[in-house]
This record gives sequence, structure tokens and C-alpha cells, in this order.
Amino acid sequence: MNAVDRKRAVSSDQNTDDHGDLRAPRFDGPLSDSELDELINLLIETIRAGAKVAAVFACRASCQNKRGMYLDIQADASKAIQTLSRLLKARGVEPSDATNGFFDRAMELPERADRIAFFLRGQSWLLATLREALPHLQDAEISAAFADCIEQVERNRERAQSYMNGL
Repeated sequence: MNAVDRKRAVSSDQNTDDHGDLRAPRFDGPLSDSELDELINLLIETIRAGAKVAAVFACRASCQNKRGMYLDIQADASKAIQTLSRLLKARGVEPSDATNGFFDRAMELPERADRIAFFLRGQSWLLATLREALPHLQDAEISAAFADCIEQVERNRERAQSYMNGL
């Protein structure tokens, strides 16, 4: 895959699966500055969407434990967004303030279990994307931030999965 194809893999809406969910991009070498900037912005948008989903779920939660779980997910996501945004600003790039279509699609689902399953698929995409990109990063600070994001996403997937199992 050449640089043009990698760029397309990071930013293309055509890179979706049968459910319309994003497929994790594949990289075959170090990411260029522009590819990395686009990837980080896409991650910010996706994490922000997940944080908004968690906030809505927290408002709708029927018990304090569930509300707390969603607020913890939202707090983790906020930290990741702050970290990734700081990295972009240090690179001279303005972080995206958009929320990708993940949030709207999650809220359109009629059943809570469907929304949680969709959230889990989003977390799986984040995890796959972060893991795929990590060996292609050349900056130690960005690599450390991606590794922290991986831990956060794993933790949040476990939280949401345990809730899903209890439905």
C-alpha cells in the first residue's frame, strides 16, 4: 500500500464493512506527517462520539452503578481526546472539533442492547486501529499516547461488555 492508499484508508468513508462500520486501516510502513495528523483527528472524532454515547447512556441509566460506569467511560475518553489534541497542537495542527457519524448512528438504534453492541463495535474499531498504527509510529510520545489509548479502550470495552452480559 503506498502513501496515497494509506491516506485514503485513514480518511475514506468508503472503508466500511457490511454494517456500515469503519474498517480499521492497514499500514505497511511509517506514517507520514499528514497521514498521522489525519489518523489522530479521526481517532479524536471517534473517541468524542463514544464519549457522547456514554454521556447519553449515563443520563438514561436506571441505577448508580451503571451511571458511574458510563461516566468513567466518558472520563477516560475525555482524557484521551485531551492527550491526542495536545499532540496535534504540538505538531502545529488544529484538532478536529467534529463528532463523526458514530454518535448519530448509535442514537438511531431502537434498543439499548443494540446501542451498546454498536458502541462495542466502535471500541473494537478503535482498538484495532490503534494496534495497527502503533508499530508504524516513529515518535515516542505519540506511541506512548496510543498505548495509553489502547489500555483505555480495552478497559471501556470490558466495562460495556460486562453491562451487555447483564442485560
